[in-house]
Amino acid sequence: MSNKSKDAALLHSERQFSYTLIDDYHSQFLDKKTGFFSEKYVSYRKCPVCGADDTVKILDKSGGTYVKCRACTMVYTNPGFTESALIEYYQKLDTKQGEIVSNESDFYTEIYTGGLMCIEEKQHTGSILDMGCSTGFFLDIAKTRGWRTAGIELGIKEAEECKTKGHKLYTSILEELVFDEGFDAITLWDVFEHLLDGKKYLRLLGDALNPNGLIFLQIPNSGALASKVMRASCRMFDGLEHVSLYNPKTIHMLADLSGFEVISMRTVISEVAVVNNYLSYDDPYFGKSDYDNFSGILNVLTEKIIHDSLLGYKIQVILRKKH
Repeated sequence: MSNKSKDAALLHSERQFSYTLIDDYHSQFLDKKTGFFSEKYVSYRKCPVCGADDTVKILDKSGGTYVKCRACTMVYTNPGFTESALIEYYQKLDTKQGEIVSNESDFYTEIYTGGLMCIEEKQHTGSILDMGCSTGFFLDIAKTRGWRTAGIELGIKEAEECKTKGHKLYTSILEELVFDEGFDAITLWDVFEHLLDGKKYLRLLGDALNPNGLIFLQIPNSGALASKVMRASCRMFDGLEHVSLYNPKTIHMLADLSGFEVISMRTVISEVAVVNNYLSYDDPYFGKSDYDNFSGILNVLTEKIIHDSLLGYKIQVILRKKH
């Protein structure tokens, strides 16, 4: 997917109102003396993929700390918000995501349609469940392509808007849900990185699949060129919400340990404009790269090379249960 469809500075300036809302909300959970999240919200974690307890610290960001597992390369917050604290956090959080999607409808239509086409190469249309469906923009697209749609959304305001569109909606956490049908596909768009225990959720989602059903994930790629080059300056690291950051290796490992196989994987969103800004000593998100004067990063790393090497900003992966 090309960054050229919209200038990076314009795109992020249009999202600034959401960034400000999130930053203000995050600050409520900080210990003002330490600058880190209050101990009452967090707990110590071992690697959520391999279970090892041997890490190297990567960086501190916005009250949280990211570490990398020496055994498997998984990147995660440690300490991380407890599951109960995260549920409370998301129920009260209003990121205005629905408004962002509406403002950037061309971008989201392109990326959602591309993901659906990948799913449809493996699975004909049928019943689809979107976990963390927000106001239902993805489900709207799926419905027009012949899918029977359902969603899960904890955000009260977003759930109310989604209901008005005619999608079947669940508003409880996955562990408490009993579905009256199985699903041919379950999608998690930028949701899986918010979950502490990926193995548990893959197994729960697997129980909700029809035979040969698919799980589609879009997740930040901790192995992305942008995150490795920019580190703390990269928005992938937010300190609180992105608790589990996978790369191609660790998502393969997690799938295998959870009883799934990876049947498709690609990266999207090259971040060439953002990285070029950063390497030009400019603000990565609000500087303005001149597309007429470069091809790729430093005129060397093209978008094709980045995605062929699975170095894009986000991974799109399709999983199927092992037989």
